[in-house]
Amino acid sequence: MARTIPMPSKNELPEGPRREFVQELRRYYRAAGRPPLRRISQEIERHTDPDISKVTASAETVRRMITGKVLPVERDRVRSVFIVFCELGGIDPEASRWTEYDRYEEVETNWQYVERLWDTALEEEADAPPFPRPAPPEPAPSARPRQDDPW
Repeated sequence: MARTIPMPSKNELPEGPRREFVQELRRYYRAAGRPPLRRISQEIERHTDPDISKVTASAETVRRMITGKVLPVERDRVRSVFIVFCELGGIDPEASRWTEYDRYEEVETNWQYVERLWDTALEEEADAPPFPRPAPPEPAPSARPRQDDPW
Protein backbone atom coordinates (compact mmCIF):
# COMPACT_ATOMS: atom_id res chain seq x y z
CA MET A 1 0.00 0.00 0.00
CA ALA A 2 1.35 3.42 -0.95
CA ARG A 3 1.82 5.86 1.87
CA THR A 4 0.01 9.18 1.94
CA ILE A 5 2.14 12.18 1.11
CA PRO A 6 1.04 15.02 3.38
CA MET A 7 1.01 18.69 2.49
CA PRO A 8 4.17 20.27 3.91
CA SER A 9 3.76 22.36 7.05
CA LYS A 10 4.12 26.14 6.84
CA ASN A 11 7.57 25.75 8.39
CA GLU A 12 8.60 23.37 5.60
CA LEU A 13 6.90 25.37 2.83
CA PRO A 14 6.18 28.96 3.89
CA GLU A 15 3.27 31.04 2.62
CA GLY A 16 3.92 32.46 -0.81
CA PRO A 17 3.64 31.69 -4.51
CA ARG A 18 5.30 28.27 -4.30
CA ARG A 19 2.93 27.12 -1.55
CA GLU A 20 -0.09 28.39 -3.53
CA PHE A 21 1.08 26.43 -6.59
CA VAL A 22 1.64 23.26 -4.56
CA GLN A 23 -1.77 23.57 -2.86
CA GLU A 24 -3.50 23.88 -6.22
CA LEU A 25 -1.57 21.00 -7.81
CA ARG A 26 -2.42 18.83 -4.81
CA ARG A 27 -6.11 19.62 -5.36
CA TYR A 28 -5.89 17.58 -8.58
CA TYR A 29 -3.69 14.92 -6.96
CA ARG A 30 -6.41 14.41 -4.34
CA ALA A 31 -9.14 14.35 -7.01
CA ALA A 32 -7.16 11.61 -8.77
CA GLY A 33 -7.41 9.54 -5.58
CA ARG A 34 -3.80 10.09 -4.45
CA PRO A 35 -2.48 7.46 -6.87
CA PRO A 36 0.97 5.91 -6.42
CA LEU A 37 3.51 8.29 -7.89
CA ARG A 38 5.00 5.57 -10.08
CA ARG A 39 1.60 5.27 -11.72
CA ILE A 40 1.63 8.99 -12.58
CA SER A 41 5.07 8.59 -14.12
CA GLN A 42 3.91 5.54 -16.12
CA GLU A 43 0.74 7.29 -17.30
CA ILE A 44 2.86 10.13 -18.65
CA GLU A 45 5.22 7.70 -20.43
CA ARG A 46 2.31 5.81 -22.05
CA HIS A 47 0.12 8.80 -22.82
CA THR A 48 -1.41 8.94 -26.31
CA ASP A 49 -0.73 12.68 -26.64
CA PRO A 50 2.86 13.00 -27.89
CA ASP A 51 3.22 16.39 -26.18
CA ILE A 52 2.70 14.61 -22.87
CA SER A 53 4.49 11.32 -23.53
CA LYS A 54 7.67 13.15 -24.61
CA VAL A 55 8.02 14.52 -21.08
CA THR A 56 9.93 12.67 -18.40
CA ALA A 57 8.63 12.81 -14.85
CA SER A 58 9.90 10.14 -12.50
CA ALA A 59 7.96 9.19 -9.39
CA GLU A 60 10.55 11.14 -7.39
CA THR A 61 10.03 14.23 -9.55
CA VAL A 62 6.27 14.04 -8.99
CA ARG A 63 6.81 13.59 -5.23
CA ARG A 64 9.09 16.62 -5.13
CA MET A 65 6.53 18.66 -7.09
CA ILE A 66 3.60 17.89 -4.78
CA THR A 67 5.67 18.53 -1.67
CA GLY A 68 7.16 21.78 -2.96
CA LYS A 69 10.74 20.53 -2.84
CA VAL A 70 11.17 21.39 -6.51
CA LEU A 71 9.54 23.91 -8.80
CA PRO A 72 9.97 22.64 -12.36
CA VAL A 73 11.21 25.20 -14.85
CA GLU A 74 9.72 23.24 -17.75
CA ARG A 75 6.10 24.15 -18.45
CA ASP A 76 5.56 20.84 -20.26
CA ARG A 77 6.48 18.84 -17.16
CA VAL A 78 3.99 20.76 -15.02
CA ARG A 79 1.30 20.39 -17.68
CA SER A 80 1.89 16.65 -18.13
CA VAL A 81 1.60 15.90 -14.40
CA PHE A 82 -1.47 18.14 -14.16
CA ILE A 83 -3.17 16.50 -17.19
CA VAL A 84 -2.64 13.00 -15.77
CA PHE A 85 -4.04 14.09 -12.40
CA CYS A 86 -7.08 15.53 -14.20
CA GLU A 87 -7.63 12.40 -16.29
CA LEU A 88 -7.45 10.12 -13.25
CA GLY A 89 -9.75 12.45 -11.31
CA GLY A 90 -12.31 12.97 -14.07
CA ILE A 91 -11.65 16.72 -14.28
CA ASP A 92 -11.68 18.70 -17.49
CA PRO A 93 -8.47 20.77 -17.57
CA GLU A 94 -10.20 23.30 -19.83
CA ALA A 95 -13.28 23.73 -17.63
CA SER A 96 -13.70 26.94 -15.67
CA ARG A 97 -11.75 26.87 -12.41
CA TRP A 98 -14.27 29.10 -10.68
CA THR A 99 -17.93 28.55 -10.03
CA GLU A 100 -20.31 31.45 -10.51
CA TYR A 101 -20.23 31.99 -6.75
CA ASP A 102 -16.45 32.14 -6.40
CA ARG A 103 -15.07 34.70 -8.81
CA TYR A 104 -17.38 35.68 -11.61
CA GLU A 105 -15.01 38.35 -12.87
CA GLU A 106 -12.35 35.76 -13.74
CA VAL A 107 -12.80 33.37 -16.61
CA GLU A 108 -9.88 31.03 -16.09
CA THR A 109 -9.69 27.34 -16.89
CA ASN A 110 -8.24 24.83 -14.45
CA TRP A 111 -5.04 24.68 -16.50
CA GLN A 112 -4.76 28.45 -16.90
CA TYR A 113 -4.99 28.88 -13.14
CA VAL A 114 -2.37 26.21 -12.41
CA GLU A 115 -0.13 27.68 -15.10
CA ARG A 116 -0.50 31.20 -13.67
CA LEU A 117 0.36 30.01 -10.14
CA TRP A 118 3.37 28.10 -11.47
CA ASP A 119 4.57 31.10 -13.49
CA THR A 120 4.16 33.43 -10.50
CA ALA A 121 6.12 31.03 -8.27
CA LEU A 122 8.83 30.68 -10.89
CA GLU A 123 9.16 34.44 -11.33
CA GLU A 124 9.22 35.00 -7.58
CA GLU A 125 12.06 32.53 -7.10
CA ALA A 126 14.02 33.07 -10.30
CA ASP A 127 17.15 34.13 -8.46
CA ALA A 128 16.55 32.31 -5.18
CA PRO A 129 18.68 29.36 -4.09
CA PRO A 130 17.10 25.87 -4.09
CA PHE A 131 14.30 25.46 -1.57
CA PRO A 132 14.40 24.76 1.30
CA ARG A 133 17.57 26.68 2.00
CA PRO A 134 20.01 24.51 3.95
CA ALA A 135 21.58 25.82 7.11
CA PRO A 136 25.29 26.58 6.79
CA PRO A 137 27.49 23.83 8.22
CA GLU A 138 29.11 24.31 11.58
CA PRO A 139 32.80 25.19 11.27
CA ALA A 140 35.05 22.20 11.86
CA PRO A 141 37.29 22.42 14.91
CA SER A 142 40.84 23.18 13.97
CA ALA A 143 43.28 20.28 14.15
CA ARG A 144 46.07 22.61 15.20
CA PRO A 145 46.19 24.10 18.66
CA ARG A 146 45.03 27.70 18.71
CA GLN A 147 47.73 30.29 19.02
CA ASP A 148 46.74 33.54 20.62
CA ASP A 149 47.49 36.64 18.62
CA PRO A 150 50.15 38.55 20.55
CA TRP A 151 49.04 41.86 19.12
